[in-house]
Amino acid sequence: MPYDYTDAPPPREVELIPHGTVATVIMYIQPGNVGEDGMCKRSSKGDCEMLSCEFVVADGPYAKRKLWENMILAGTTDGHAKAADISRGRLKQMLDSAHGLKPDDTSPQARTARTVRLGQLQGLTFIAKTGIEKGAPKNDGSGENWPDKNILAAIITPDRREWHRVMQPPPINGGGPAMSGSAAPSSSAPTTSTPPITRPGWAS
Repeated sequence: MPYDYTDAPPPREVELIPHGTVATVIMYIQPGNVGEDGMCKRSSKGDCEMLSCEFVVADGPYAKRKLWENMILAGTTDGHAKAADISRGRLKQMLDSAHGLKPDDTSPQARTARTVRLGQLQGLTFIAKTGIEKGAPKNDGSGENWPDKNILAAIITPDRREWHRVMQPPPINGGGPAMSGSAAPSSSAPTTSTPPITRPGWAS
């Protein structure tokens, strides 16, 4: 039966999480079937591999809200190499926050806790601070900007007063923490036969 949408309510404008809000977040990785454990995705140009991450707020007044971030881990340019270093630094912070490790702890126990496969990052739970990123200009000639959005501004590690211990979900299939819902691929995701990205000879 046809429906008259004339009086349908306008879309609700989603209020951003206030800048500087500290909360527990859970990292869900959207696998792209390339890279280690098939956890990475290729860029549209095919020149880099990244983790496509969704961070779900687990507590407080903004529970269930989501933030997204792509973390480059391999690529063909110097820019990709620098981005990969930044991504690994952030992943170290996430592991430190999740497991209660001081950033300068280089003990054998700390190294063991930080030595993980990408599949084991699935469902990692840690403390983070949110921020607000101003929307960039659109490339359609309209002169308008994209809407502002929330970002993961900082990872709270045990050397900071906002940190507190969090429980990690139990591992499943011998891999990463358990997950729930549609964004919960198995940590034993099949690896792919896609060859790894390598830098071209001219970039060496």
